Amino acid sequence: MNPPLRLALCAVLLSFSSLWTACGDAGPLPEAPVDTPRTDACQVDQDCPDPGLFFCDTVTSTCKAACKTQEDCTAAKRGQYRLAECDGSALGCRCDSNRCVVAQCSADAECAAAGQVCRNGGCGPAPEASAVAACRVTPDFVVGREGTLARFSVLAMDAAGRAVVVPSGAAWTALDESVVVEGGGTGVESAFVLSAVTEGARESVQARVGGATCSARVSVLGAAVVPGQLRAVVKDELTGRPIAGAAVVVADAAGAVTATAQTDASGVVTLAAPVEAGSVSVFHEDFGYLTVAHEGAAGPRDLALPLRRNPTDRYGGYKGTFRNMPVSADMHTGLAGLSAPDAVTDVSASLLAGPVREVAFTMGGQAREATLPAGAYVVLPGSTLAVTDVSAQGLAGVCGAAPEGSASAEEAMAAGACGTRTAWALGGDIPLNALPLVSGGTVDVGQLLAQTIPLLRTFSSSVVRDVEFRLKETPPDPDTGAPDYRDQAHFVTVDHDFKEDQRMGLGFQFAVRVPALPSYRGYMDSAAVLGAVRVPGRGVVPLGLGMGVNTNPADLNTDTQVGLPAPGLVSVRMAPAHHGLEGSPYELMITASSSAASRDATAGAASSALIHRTLRKLPFDPKGTTPVVVAGPFLPVPEGARYNYNRVAGRGLEGRQLRFLGEPELPAATVLRAVFTNRAERRWVVLMDVARASTGVRLPLPPEGLEDRTYYGDTVGSRSPMGMQALVVRRTGTSAGAAVNLHGLVEADGVDLEHLGELTVAWSALDQGRPLVTWLEPEEDGQSVTKGSKVKVRVLGFRVGSGPLDEGSVRLTFSGGTGCEGSTVNGYVVEGRGEVELQLPTSCTGAGVQLNATLVDPEGVELSPPVTSQRTVTIN
Repeated sequence: MNPPLRLALCAVLLSFSSLWTACGDAGPLPEAPVDTPRTDACQVDQDCPDPGLFFCDTVTSTCKAACKTQEDCTAAKRGQYRLAECDGSALGCRCDSNRCVVAQCSADAECAAAGQVCRNGGCGPAPEASAVAACRVTPDFVVGREGTLARFSVLAMDAAGRAVVVPSGAAWTALDESVVVEGGGTGVESAFVLSAVTEGARESVQARVGGATCSARVSVLGAAVVPGQLRAVVKDELTGRPIAGAAVVVADAAGAVTATAQTDASGVVTLAAPVEAGSVSVFHEDFGYLTVAHEGAAGPRDLALPLRRNPTDRYGGYKGTFRNMPVSADMHTGLAGLSAPDAVTDVSASLLAGPVREVAFTMGGQAREATLPAGAYVVLPGSTLAVTDVSAQGLAGVCGAAPEGSASAEEAMAAGACGTRTAWALGGDIPLNALPLVSGGTVDVGQLLAQTIPLLRTFSSSVVRDVEFRLKETPPDPDTGAPDYRDQAHFVTVDHDFKEDQRMGLGFQFAVRVPALPSYRGYMDSAAVLGAVRVPGRGVVPLGLGMGVNTNPADLNTDTQVGLPAPGLVSVRMAPAHHGLEGSPYELMITASSSAASRDATAGAASSALIHRTLRKLPFDPKGTTPVVVAGPFLPVPEGARYNYNRVAGRGLEGRQLRFLGEPELPAATVLRAVFTNRAERRWVVLMDVARASTGVRLPLPPEGLEDRTYYGDTVGSRSPMGMQALVVRRTGTSAGAAVNLHGLVEADGVDLEHLGELTVAWSALDQGRPLVTWLEPEEDGQSVTKGSKVKVRVLGFRVGSGPLDEGSVRLTFSGGTGCEGSTVNGYVVEGRGEVELQLPTSCTGAGVQLNATLVDPEGVELSPPVTSQRTVTIN
């Protein structure tokens, strides 16, 4: 559950640093281009008019305005060397990294004194409502229960389709009696009470911005549910449309099905209510499965159960390049992507990254190679490296126009054939002499990134708010069967323009006080801060990044960073909301991560995050004098979850039972979320309250004809990897809101799983991966080994040992040879990276002896499905 956006940013920064490492011995770097003589040309600071007010930028060989404090940028201090750009700005200039730069705004309130608004980082007159030519209400389709509240937002566009934000927002109107507008009915957001039952969906909510109108459809269900019955409404999480033909299954505490029925055209089904604790599940081939632990008569009887489409069944997005990047001898770099629906629930790793590119280039006469994600832009002067095409993929969702191949937008949305997201990019120049140089050995990724983040001062942000794209069915790779995303002919073209009036500098530098770091096999050793805005209907758009490490010393706090006064402070660089994102709420996601999995193959990928949503404007505080304080604590990692993949009891679990072996140390209102993911990246999500952790839930079998996604789907019938997550959810999405438990999330009262990303304030996750065993020594079949010697295997995704949280051991058995049959060797001790040594019996010799390494549980019973690996050797 690591935030994919953060990981992608980190990956590309690491790629840049790795490129520099690869090129470190490639000879002298190219010199900066020499222009005709100028009066601001320099070689050293003393060549500038006043070394106290200027410095010599050796990269461009020009004099630049210098400062130590903001006062050094004022006309009063600079006198004849006053800066016109500072005098001409309503916000003046600020001292940023010893340079005078024009100050940016991040909220309308910063410009209110001048009677202006903040647009594209500067104060100016408010856009006229007459500039609006079209608008879009989001969500544009709502299914809800009578008496509940639904919230809507509006996005506006000008005649050219560009995003425009009008301060007065919209005038909201109820078009029929099914809804009643709450409050004044003005602004970019409005709430409506669902007041009267409808037959199907109606155009009920209208927004007017200038001369443009747009609307949303609403379907209102009756509030009463007949005693003894349970009603569920199943809908597409990202479009709000009802899902017909979904199988809703009620099961008892033993996982036996007690009632089942399919949803009708309105996505609604009514069936017998559970009388004892068990579960309610929803199955549909095109969507992720969902199981909710239910408390029977004590649980809710009116459920809203949104499903997300299988992420890799279809694919689409945008492609393009970076235009008007700075021209210098530095490395020109950047990363592009599409906004995510939220920063909490899962996004497919392969979908996000797209095809990885292996790039060959030469520098200094030497051949080099680099691996870059599809969204990476890299141009390295003095070499043949010039990767200028970028692409990004998005999830199916809503669209306003019918894409090619669809008769209407509604048809496309029903098929998952279109989507609308925000295209974003962060790009700029990195001086080669400023990149951290790494040589040989193991790369400390966290430390490398912490050193690289300050270079974001030279970066800018580019966004295109409304990008509609088409998705087509994903073909399998002919060799591997994995999703093949190489054909991008159907991707829409969107370029990111980094010229002066289009880009937005990451002009806000501030510090975040990170709460005490959690533990997983030692203290977590890094903390990343993703700065973003959440745009209604578009999702989370990244605008900046910060990175801290916890290595010296490894304790509760991140290490002290250069320029900051104390440990536990992380410096962040961020752009303000711009080019149509203005008014969207800022978010900071602080994610603590463990690198234990890189050191020990039996460890899982562990992380814990806090989401801060109370920033009304961005601070500029590079010295961390008044850091942003994030409410903690971090959630502990949810260790100890187990699932029995078989129908019969074993390993202390009932058949198909998911539960914790002990009580996890988590807050009372925590929601637990298990995610099984098969080889096609199709998921089965299971939800339960933490109070039920040690009891757990027994999963029903999927209806006939549907695959069991707890299994991987390969030819040997192996198990799918399971990730366990813990979430704290609050009604306002801030630490001050009332906590919401699982019943509150699934109850059809307007606060439901559709809004999980907006309401989650903290989460933690542990992804153990799939248990595997592979041979290390001997390396290949046919090799000879000595009787009584040791062989070695590596174990992945399985804790070898005899402790309370350990899962079992490695058993070595033999086939063939002399004195080998019937011999058994067990291995428990894990050395380093999940390596287990097993000693061969002295009685076993011969040619063609098959060594079978198998994972077994603490009682010595083979895992089912089995996890085993063979090696055939000669034992002398």
